[in-house]
Amino acid sequence: MVRIDVRRWVWRMRLRAERLRFFAGIRPNDSRCLNIHVLPMSIARASAIMIVTLVASRVLGWLRLSVIGAHFGETPELDAFWAAFKIPDAIFGLVVAGALASAFIPVFTSYLAREREDEAWHVASSVMNAVLLLLVGFSVVMWVAAPYVVPTFVAPFRDPQQIALTVDLTRIMLLSPIFMGLSSLTTGILNSYRQFLSSATAPLVYNLVIILFTQFGYPFLGIHAVAIGVVVGALVMWLVQLPELTFRRTRYSFSLDLSHSGVRDVLRLAGPRTLALGAVQIVFFVDTYLASGMASGSLTALVYANQLLLLPLGVFSIAISAAVFPTLSHYASLGQVGRMRDTVQQAIRWILFLTLPTAIVMIVLRRPIVNLLFQYGSFGPEARELTQAAFLFYSLGLAGHALVQILARVYFASRDTQTPLALTLISIGLNVVLSVTLAPFMGINGLALANSIATLIEAALLFILLASRARLRLVGLGVETLKQLSASLLMGVAMFGFIRVTNLPFDLFVDPPKLVLALQTILAAAVGGLVYLAAAYLLQIGELQEIVAAVRSRISRRPQPPAAV
Repeated sequence: MVRIDVRRWVWRMRLRAERLRFFAGIRPNDSRCLNIHVLPMSIARASAIMIVTLVASRVLGWLRLSVIGAHFGETPELDAFWAAFKIPDAIFGLVVAGALASAFIPVFTSYLAREREDEAWHVASSVMNAVLLLLVGFSVVMWVAAPYVVPTFVAPFRDPQQIALTVDLTRIMLLSPIFMGLSSLTTGILNSYRQFLSSATAPLVYNLVIILFTQFGYPFLGIHAVAIGVVVGALVMWLVQLPELTFRRTRYSFSLDLSHSGVRDVLRLAGPRTLALGAVQIVFFVDTYLASGMASGSLTALVYANQLLLLPLGVFSIAISAAVFPTLSHYASLGQVGRMRDTVQQAIRWILFLTLPTAIVMIVLRRPIVNLLFQYGSFGPEARELTQAAFLFYSLGLAGHALVQILARVYFASRDTQTPLALTLISIGLNVVLSVTLAPFMGINGLALANSIATLIEAALLFILLASRARLRLVGLGVETLKQLSASLLMGVAMFGFIRVTNLPFDLFVDPPKLVLALQTILAAAVGGLVYLAAAYLLQIGELQEIVAAVRSRISRRPQPPAAV
């Protein structure tokens, strides 16, 4: 019996070693010592997987919005759909997102790091069952209360038929947070094992299902086809992750052990984050309420502009933050503060290196971007102008959104949810005040600007408080940020100049053909990208040097052909 246990222990150690070798990029015959220093390389690999799949997901996300906009445009039906989407999305955000981001992954990862996998699964099963019960309970309550909640707190539409449609769509989509919750918890488990492929692929399926239901169900079901697609997409999003979860030797049980110390840790850590996300939902509902009282199509334009902001945010910031979070939790559980600091600084530099030039692209090329992505069918020039104007003000806060993603996770990894909660509440209060103040003068542009200002302030406060606690190297970060900002501004000037020059001979101030506009936009982005890389090279920005070093290392590793005899 003892011999069997020893063999099993040796087999597990070999499996973990091979897993670490794989993520570190170490070949089986490599003699390098395999230790904890390989984890940063696993971050790079995980980030690459997340970025590639998220790029594809965002492309499908654009196609989803484009298909929906082409069929419905700036109509009351589409405004009703986006208003109805708020309640299911709020239920998911309150019950699941807080527990997953701030509590579940750190607790689950801490058990894995201490070789207590069976107990980790016992905690995971109890949390999953409790979350499922809460989601079902909230959905049932809101199904009953929807006729009273929608016109009072969500969308004060003037047309009674539009309110009735919003209630109907809300009730259909109340199934989606249940499946989204199961999908998100499954993602958390897989990410704790540093398995990112199927969880990163799941959003692809979600968007694809909605596209198919909208395209083929629209003639028969109208806007209801989109709502049904949301539900089916959420279900499939969970199902596609089950094979990989089963491969992880799943130990799921029907336990509901709320007295277990690990479950109590999850509940304790999730509480402040849940309150913070509840406050965030206040902003969404306030913006929806204010936009619903404006001209028809205003709410749709605001949603589309916000979704455009999420395209680069999801590709870069969310991908890097999700990939780095399990490693931060691992270092925090072992008390390795120095390695946490190095990981955080690397993530901050990479996020700014990617998001600052992206924000400049969004600002300079906002009008052709909206035109090329959404101006089809019923989505006309008026909707384009509303969307691109709001997109401009959302773009100003892209760096703030990106930094909040990673900085908040540093606190969560250290099991500090109180500080992010306090700063989020400050940001939410400021956002609501600014929204109510700016909306009467600037319309939906004021709502977008209020969001950007509040997010930038939140990111600044998170960074200031973290700097002394984590002993961040402020001088180095400051110098690198100034270099990245300078390179980004040069890039913006180059793109703006290219657009002005090419507008003259081709008269592109009037709506040009899509092909000509696409060519001009691609060339402008290419010129801007080359200028940014050249400036990064001249300013000796570290991230570009890391890319060049990695490419050279890959090239030097390739086997050389045998010399001729």
